[in-house]
Amino acid sequence: MQKSPDSQQLRLRQAQRKRYLVSRAYRISIFEGIFAQVYGGLATIGSSFITKFMVLLGASPVQFSILSALGQVSAVFQPLGVALMHRLKRRRRVCIAVTAAGRFLSFFIGAALLFHNSQSGIAFLLALLFASAGLQAIGGNIWIAWVSDLIPIGIRGRFFAKRNQILVLAGLVVGYAFSFCTDLFEKGGGALKGISTRWLDPARFFTPANQARFLAGVFVLAAVLGFIGLVILARQPDRKRSLQQRIALRQKFLEPFGDNNFRLLLAFGVWWMLAIGVGSAFWGPFMLKKLHMSMFQMQLYGTLHMASSLLSYTFWGRFIDRWGNKTAMVICVLLGGFNPMLWLTMTPQNYGVLWFEALISGFMWAGNGVVTTNFVLAIAGKGREQTYSAVYGAIAGVSMMASTLLTGVLFPGELALGAKVLEPEQVVFGIGGILRWLSIVPLLAVREQTRTRRAARI
Repeated sequence: MQKSPDSQQLRLRQAQRKRYLVSRAYRISIFEGIFAQVYGGLATIGSSFITKFMVLLGASPVQFSILSALGQVSAVFQPLGVALMHRLKRRRRVCIAVTAAGRFLSFFIGAALLFHNSQSGIAFLLALLFASAGLQAIGGNIWIAWVSDLIPIGIRGRFFAKRNQILVLAGLVVGYAFSFCTDLFEKGGGALKGISTRWLDPARFFTPANQARFLAGVFVLAAVLGFIGLVILARQPDRKRSLQQRIALRQKFLEPFGDNNFRLLLAFGVWWMLAIGVGSAFWGPFMLKKLHMSMFQMQLYGTLHMASSLLSYTFWGRFIDRWGNKTAMVICVLLGGFNPMLWLTMTPQNYGVLWFEALISGFMWAGNGVVTTNFVLAIAGKGREQTYSAVYGAIAGVSMMASTLLTGVLFPGELALGAKVLEPEQVVFGIGGILRWLSIVPLLAVREQTRTRRAARI
């Protein structure tokens, strides 16, 4: 039976509106993400600026382990995103409100300097970062469901790859500028000494004592930029979601565990995150304290890492859309175990291999980042993406938190291997690399659904 012209026009208008929504969400998500990336690179757990701030406060290895662990355990708050959205049809207001609350706390990071006892200041800082990360984990869970509802599954791999590519570039430029400025406090003003004499006395301003105060100002600026990003996010389309399945919240959280394929993916995720957690707290401190690198040199390492990521995101997006997330993750696991082994060769006098490692690491983590976001979404059924993502993120995050804390508590001593003496951090790196390789065992058991692979080729 031939369809009426009115019916064909209606379907054409619906298709045009869908394309418009996808295009608008694509653009706004990238533009907003630039501000979010800069904010995160300056003022969240994992930022080299937070690491430097902790070093200036005199943090111990255990406290660095706690810092890294808090970034992961905050993922347990992701299921609250599902709970908040259980009976709501719109995501935008809740996502922005919760994320804004988390970013608002970043204004007060520098208040750690006001404590007379540096240990009290570190405790305050850790608590503040944990609360901020937890709130943003909730917002992130709502955001991922919001975006996955707007972006068709057949182009999600390329979408996340393109978005990450642009965001990393923005973070790289800003991080470089602020790292250079941070190092000036250890060089008496450096190249800016002549220019700065017009407004201040470099001999009194550019001193190590003022470096922490400068970083406190950086964290305030980061929070401002984070809020600008949320203003942009408020313009992203928000389609009314269907609430056709009126099931209890408890049943909603238990539903993913009834999916055998999800359980297999979760087994891999737990193992992988346990392995990643071993040593995760010590990369930055090892570079600063044992290799005696400056913030500028750390940023150079980050530059090579990010440049490699930028160049590889397009490859990973197309590769995942064509060959699937599982195949991509196998490659990431093999490279992920190799990277820590290169750190075993480094000394303060010779760490040239670090620049080569940065290139491999950037390539690997670019793929891992896209897969981590996309794999759970590909396995989850339509409308269940947020719940699957929340459960996976919470359990995987707790796993990494556990191994990160355990590494700090059981921090080893030096290890002599013949004429080579490994620093305690290098011992940890080596163990973590072996555990990463072993995670391929549960990964091979995961089945990526055929329907997803076919959709990816459309």
